[in-house]
Amino acid sequence: MYKKNPIGEYRDNSMKKNECIVVLCVLMLFLSAGTVFSQFKLDDLRDAADDFSAAMTKSLPFNSTLGLNWSDAYIGQFLSAPPHIGVGVSAGFTTLKLDSINKLMEYFKYEIPLNNSVGFPLLAYTLETRIGGFMLPFDIGAKFGYLNTSNMSIFDSFGVNIDYLLLGADIRFALIDSKLLPVRLSIGAGYNYLKGGLLTTLNTGSSYNFNAPDSLGGQSYILSISDIDLGLLWQTNVLELKAHVSFPLFIITPYTGVGASYSWAKTGYQVKSEVTINGGSPDNEIINILKNYFGVTDISGKGFESLNEISSWNVRVYGGLSLNLTVIKLDLTLMYNTKDSAFGGTFGARFQL
Repeated sequence: MYKKNPIGEYRDNSMKKNECIVVLCVLMLFLSAGTVFSQFKLDDLRDAADDFSAAMTKSLPFNSTLGLNWSDAYIGQFLSAPPHIGVGVSAGFTTLKLDSINKLMEYFKYEIPLNNSVGFPLLAYTLETRIGGFMLPFDIGAKFGYLNTSNMSIFDSFGVNIDYLLLGADIRFALIDSKLLPVRLSIGAGYNYLKGGLLTTLNTGSSYNFNAPDSLGGQSYILSISDIDLGLLWQTNVLELKAHVSFPLFIITPYTGVGASYSWAKTGYQVKSEVTINGGSPDNEIINILKNYFGVTDISGKGFESLNEISSWNVRVYGGLSLNLTVIKLDLTLMYNTKDSAFGGTFGARFQL
């Protein structure tokens, strides 16, 4: 009768064990490589946030000037018959280049699915009113807009929602209000406040390695997050000086203008997620390192953020025409930002006496 060789059986089992060990080692190498690949440097995230903030300080003042770009350089006196006053609504967009956004989004494993040559459309609408001056040739305008796209299905494919609040006012003085020639020229000043952001939810995690400065021991750390609510946030105050010329030609009024602005902006990102550092909650020592050396302005076990404050000058040019239908006017305006070559446009309708 045939009998099993115990030595051979032992060798077979030993070979199987060795093969399992090899397979496990290979799997561990792949998993290790995947972990390294998905891990980012916190220094790089800081630099990407700085680039994003620098780009936003060029785009935000431009977007804040949407609205109140009425065709008439000066609407006339309020104390007249009829009183010169108008109310209306306008809607439009300015573009924001995706380079800086997607560079920052890379560190959260997300990319906005849009063509960078066109840019991301920052949408806006405003309710507007303008009232003629008293005695002196001036008029005053005010605008308000609020938008949240979380319930707009058109943005579902982007996976990103827009949230914004826009407030503004201006005053314009007429330098030319010719009764003989179809031309009006005004200069003015305005103030705009813009607050908003791009918001998205990411069902994924990321980790970031960083080292304490040598003076503080040089210890290595890993900051980990998962299931992220990510927001790219901005807020800006804008003062603008502008000149506007219009050519009233009965049924249409062509116009053009230029505006120079100075802005104070706060921009950056905010992450809401469970935050661990080397597997535990961030303590005061680590929090101070992150704030002093890595651009983190606030952090806790529930999230962290990085917001930069930057001020800058901007110049825009704009132009368009209105269709004048008795007391109803339909406006089309095109805009160009000289600082970053962004463009925009608005369409408006108003009742104006």
